This record gives sequence, structure tokens and C-alpha cells, in this order.
Amino acid sequence: MTRQVALFLASNALLYVGLIGISDAILNFYFVSLGHGSETIGMLQSLPRLGGLLTSLPIGLLADRFGTRRIIIVSTLGVFGTYAMLVLWPDLVMLGISRFLLGLFYGGLQIASTPLLIALSLPEHEVINFSYLNVANMAATAGGSLLGGVLPSLAVAAFPGATAVAGMVAEKTPFAYQIALGAAGVIILISVIPLLRLHDVRNGDAPTGGIVLPLTKRAPWRTLIRLSSPMLVFGFTGGLTFPFYNLFFRTMFDVPDRTIGTILSLGWLGMAIVPLATPRWERRYGRAPAVGLILGVAALAFLGLSVASVLAVSVACYIVAISFRNAMQPLLQPLIMDSLAPSLHNIASSIGMVLWNIGWFSATAISGFWQEAYGFDVIMRIVAVGVLVNGVMVVLLFRKLPPARHTTTTAGTP
Repeated sequence: MTRQVALFLASNALLYVGLIGISDAILNFYFVSLGHGSETIGMLQSLPRLGGLLTSLPIGLLADRFGTRRIIIVSTLGVFGTYAMLVLWPDLVMLGISRFLLGLFYGGLQIASTPLLIALSLPEHEVINFSYLNVANMAATAGGSLLGGVLPSLAVAAFPGATAVAGMVAEKTPFAYQIALGAAGVIILISVIPLLRLHDVRNGDAPTGGIVLPLTKRAPWRTLIRLSSPMLVFGFTGGLTFPFYNLFFRTMFDVPDRTIGTILSLGWLGMAIVPLATPRWERRYGRAPAVGLILGVAALAFLGLSVASVLAVSVACYIVAISFRNAMQPLLQPLIMDSLAPSLHNIASSIGMVLWNIGWFSATAISGFWQEAYGFDVIMRIVAVGVLVNGVMVVLLFRKLPPARHTTTTAGTP
């Protein structure tokens, strides 16, 4: 691991503590404390994907002009701004605007991160570096989920008068959740510091003079969309579940916030540990077949989650399901990037983000209504089928596709 890769991982870890860990544990409960129901929460959770959908391709082009590091820094500052809006202006309109803007800036982070890590890595180190990235992000998210579960209680202890609302449990008041989300925003802001010591790295044959329109004209759009198509299903299955796991465990088993934070953290730890085996699975089965196998295991676990009636069994299925589903990422991203010339990496990342946002947006928009109409058990069965389809798609797309590059001149420290 080079120093540049280590700085990149440190920044991502801090970001994920606040953006995913703390937020996934309490954000929906914040919306509930403000009086919103599941349909409204579903729409609020879908707005970030709409923002990402509308801006993903332009951000990919801007990354060629300004550099991926600068895109990540600006996007991180933008994410911090959306958290300030979330806390300071909690009316529904401003909540919607902040969520839409979050999708814009989070899309920038996602688009720029993959090409930057590919550029920092030797070809033989790509899968292991993406596994390291996954470990850093998921372990940080697990810690953030634990922290998110206790932050409202800490807010009550620190501000007993402000959290005393008639008819409400102090830990479940809007002010308690605002303190917790404010802490998440501060951690996100701190994540910029390692990026300031990170250098921009350009791919060897990427354009160096800004946005070059002929690049977009000659880009093999059909090939890019076809290779990125698994991200559409990946986004749909994620959108049906990830924003709502806290509601799932509260609805199905009536567990308190602190317990939910612990459960979510166990899931994130599983998502950190299981993908560590992806380099070994890649060597044994090949990248594409390995993806098919791990998503098959995930599909079975989601099916178990749909029928589990005991909390311990449900938690075990949850951990296996999301851990193996997430193990696709360290294998799929190098698969896509190594199938294309480096000059197409930013555009390919953008197209993948567009498709992921389409899937996630459509899923979160309907998930609240499906929860009311069919319940979480039916949703988990739909997700099981979608995850299995995802694995089959990857195997069929990449089983005979030779990699486009085998060497790089820009890896390592600058």
C-alpha cells in the first residue's frame, strides 16, 4: 500500500463514519420525529438518487478537466453543506432540497473515487486495493452506526432541557437527532484533511487539455452501458433495502435505537470482513464467476431474511446477505475498468453511477408504498431474486471479455 492509497483510504473512512454510519442509524428516525410517514420518507430517500442521476454524466466529464482529487474535495464540502441544511432548516421543502443536493455531491464522490484508486494502483494490486477500500469504508461505517445509536442519548444528557418535549421520549425528539446529524456533518468535513495531502493522478492516455468533445463523440456508448448494466440492478436491490433496515428491525421486532445501531454495525463489519476474501476467490474462480457465486449466497440469505421470525436468525441472515452482496464491488469495478481504455474510465464511472441512481431512485420511491401494501417479507424476496439476477448478468457479460489493459504508467506515488 502506497502512502497515497493510505491517505485516500483514511479520507474515505472518515467520510463513511458520518455519511453512511451515523446517518443510516438515525436519519429515518429523524424524519419520523418530524412527523413524516413511510411514504414521505421513501420519497426523501429517493431524492438523492434523482440528484445523482441528473448530474452523474456532467461530473464525469468535469473530472477529466479538473482532476478527480479536486472533484472529491468539492463534493465532500458540498455533502457537509447538505447536512447543515438538514439540521438548520427541517421543514419538508428544505429537507427535500438538501437530499437532492446530497445526491449531486455524493455522485461526484462515487464517480471520482473509482478512477482515482485505479490510477493509484498497479494492475496486480487493483482487487486488493479495492478490498482495502471496502474494509476501511465498512469498518468506519460500523463504528459510525454504533456511534449513531448512542448520539441521541448523549444529546439528551448534554441538553436535558432542549430535549424535554411533552409526549415524546427525549432520545426521539428532533433536537436529539439534530445534534447527532450535526456531529456526522463535522466528521464529514474533517475527512477533507487527508485529501489536501493527496496528489492528482491522471491516467496515461487520458485527455490533458480539459473536456474534449470528440472524446464523447467517439466513446463506445453501447459498450459502456452494457458493461455497466449490472449497476442498475445493484442500485435497485440496494434502494429497496439499505435506507430502510432501521425501520425493518423496529417494525418487525420493536427494538430500540441503540440496539438497531448495534445490529447495523454488525452488518457493516460483515461487509468489511467478507470482501477481504475476494482476491482469493478471484484467483480460484476468476473475477466474473466469483461474483456469481457470492451473489448466489447473498440471494439465499435475503430469502432467509424474508421468513425469519426470531431476531437472532434475522440478524444472522442480514449480516450474510449484505456482506456477500457488497463483496461484488471490489470485483466488479476492476472488471469494468480493466475492460476499457484508461481514457474512458471517468465516463464509464459516470454511466455506472447513472444506472445505479436510476435503480436506487426507482426502488426508494416505491419502497415506502410496498412496505405499506405488502410488508418487508415480500420486499426481501424481490431483493433475493434481483441479487441472483445481478450475479447472472455479471457472469454472462464478463466471462469471455479480455481486459483492455495490463500495465499502467501512473500507479503508485507521484
